[in-house]
Amino acid sequence: MRILLASLVLLMICAPAPAADELVFGINEGVTYRITPQETRDRYREIGEILAKLLKRTVRIEPVDDYVRLRRNLEDLKYDLAFIHPAHHSLRAMRDQKYHLVALTKGYTEYTARCLVKGDSPLKRAQDIKGRRLVMPDPDSITAWMVRATLRDLALAATISTTRYQDAIPFMLDNGFNEVGCTAAGGVIRAWQSKGGRVLFESRSLPIKHLIASPGMSKGDVEIVRTFFLGLETSKENRKLLDKIGFQGFIVGDEQKLAEIAVWLGI
Repeated sequence: MRILLASLVLLMICAPAPAADELVFGINEGVTYRITPQETRDRYREIGEILAKLLKRTVRIEPVDDYVRLRRNLEDLKYDLAFIHPAHHSLRAMRDQKYHLVALTKGYTEYTARCLVKGDSPLKRAQDIKGRRLVMPDPDSITAWMVRATLRDLALAATISTTRYQDAIPFMLDNGFNEVGCTAAGGVIRAWQSKGGRVLFESRSLPIKHLIASPGMSKGDVEIVRTFFLGLETSKENRKLLDKIGFQGFIVGDEQKLAEIAVWLGI
C-alpha cells in the first residue's frame, strides 16, 4: 500500500500541467497563399513567448491551414486566441460563438477583390460577364465570399470555377481556361496590370486578418493581449517582431461594423 501511495504521489508531481493552464493561439493566414504551418510557427514563436510571460501561461502556437478544421475548432472554442485571415470565419465566430475582437491588422482594412480580364478582352463592364467563365480562389476563401456577394449585388450570373491559389488566376486567363479571374492579392493584380491586363470590376472593401479572443478569456487577459499588439509599433525591438510576421501593426476595430459586413457577405 505504501509503495502504491508513493507511486501515486510521484505521478502527481511529475504529471504535466493541466490543459487549462495552456493558452492555444490558433493562426490561419489563408489557404490561397503558399505559407506552410512550420513557417507560421517560426514567425510567431517569439510573440508566443512574450505572451506567455505577460499572461503567465504556456502559449501554444497552432497553425491551421484547413478551413473546415478552422471552423470546427472555432465552433468548439478550442482557440483562446485566434489570428484569422479569412474574415468570414472570424465574423461567424464573433456572431455565433461570441468571440471578441481584439484588434485588426493595419494595412489590411481595405481588402478588395478585383476581377481581371486580358487587355484585349471584349468585356468592358461588369454586366458583360453574363454567361462567361469566371475563376476565383478556393470557394471558402474570403476572396470567393466577396466575389459572390458582389455578383449578387450586381445581379450577375457567370459560370464559376475555382483554383486554390491566388497566384494561379493569371495562368487560368493566359491559357484560355477562363475569361474573367478574380483575386484580392495585391502583387498578382499589380503584375497583371503591368503587362497590360485590366481590372473589369471590384468588390467593396473590408478588413481582414482579425485577432479575436475566446469568450472564456478574462477581460483582463484580453486587455493585456490587446495592449501588447497595439503597442508593437512603439519600440525598435517590437518592430522587429512585426517585421518577422510581415505586418505594419495593429489597430482597434469596430465590432458593429464587422457584424454589418457579415450580413453583406451572407455568412
